[in-house]
Amino acid sequence: MIKILFPIPDFLYLLQLEEYDSKRYFRLLPRFFFRRNFQKRGKLVYTKRIKITLIFALPFCILFPLIPILIGLANLILSPYFENIKLNIQKKAARYFAKNFKGKVVAIAGSYGKTTTKNYIYELIRFNYKTQMIPGNINTPTGTANWVLKNLDKSTELLIVEMDSYFVGEIERSCMIIPPDIAILTNTADQHLERLGTRANLKRALNEVFEFAKPDAIKISGMKSNLDYAFEVAKILKIPKDIIADTVKKLEKPDRRGNITVMHGFETIDESYNISLATAKLSLENALKMAKSKKKKLIVITGGIPELGQENKDSNIVYGQILAKSGAEIILMKTILHKDVLKGLGKGVLMAYGMTNAWEVIQKEFTPKNYLILMQPELGDNYY
Repeated sequence: MIKILFPIPDFLYLLQLEEYDSKRYFRLLPRFFFRRNFQKRGKLVYTKRIKITLIFALPFCILFPLIPILIGLANLILSPYFENIKLNIQKKAARYFAKNFKGKVVAIAGSYGKTTTKNYIYELIRFNYKTQMIPGNINTPTGTANWVLKNLDKSTELLIVEMDSYFVGEIERSCMIIPPDIAILTNTADQHLERLGTRANLKRALNEVFEFAKPDAIKISGMKSNLDYAFEVAKILKIPKDIIADTVKKLEKPDRRGNITVMHGFETIDESYNISLATAKLSLENALKMAKSKKKKLIVITGGIPELGQENKDSNIVYGQILAKSGAEIILMKTILHKDVLKGLGKGVLMAYGMTNAWEVIQKEFTPKNYLILMQPELGDNYY
């Protein structure tokens, strides 16, 4: 009863899922207002920001029927305060970096492929230069700034960083902290289009990696693959060919980006990190080829493509049509996007209530001997 009347953790969690974007949070409220205990695929992390928002909102939560709105209002009021903190951290990191770093920076932007390209470059370069790579998917200005202040080694000769953008000007901020000597733009697809509004804004946002690089920076785009970008950087930095050849034999993709693994006894291509129409089509094409080479049929687990804008709002219908033509078995997770995927698919699809249920369906209906699995993202609780 307490959780029903005072669902404070649930709505703090929803706010966190939407990365403290008040507009996106309030847009979700009609769907979540009367729902409770919806932390299924993740859990609230009590960060400093969450704790401050909780303390600020708590005195007003005696008006318990309005708690979802009060959480959103607390975030809205506190956002300028947190934005000022982030900007101060970024400025401090920029000063520290300019004073202490004498090496070169390789910066990678793009709709997808950033982390894989970053890892490939690191592996090819690290034997010839003292190299640091900002790890994981730390790619925002504040994330980059915090890493610089805590982890930058002054003796580093080469720093590799990825830069992402939810709004025009975000990559510019990252470049002000760490100005690139070598700037890479892997591609411009439709990822984050819902946040950026238009393809023109998306293109402008990603091209900031070129616009705000150093005046004499080397700019690279238009390569065929992530590995090609790594080869080009290795060539620029004069890495010996024998080291490149030996390293390529041992290269592995970062987790959840096309890795081949075994799950529940089934050979599985794990593409569960992120998704756009472009990446969904590419991963499907590659999975179909692999299934054919192994003389197996393909099963695709998908929940649809999120963050669509007006210019690509039909992407889930289009993807459903592509899936229908592929001949693969489809396990469709029942996200808020599934109805559009179904419009394209038509009939002949198995439904699941999330990734756990999807695997239960697969184990019941199919055998590892005859099927290869393509696992695409489950998506967060804000999409259920």
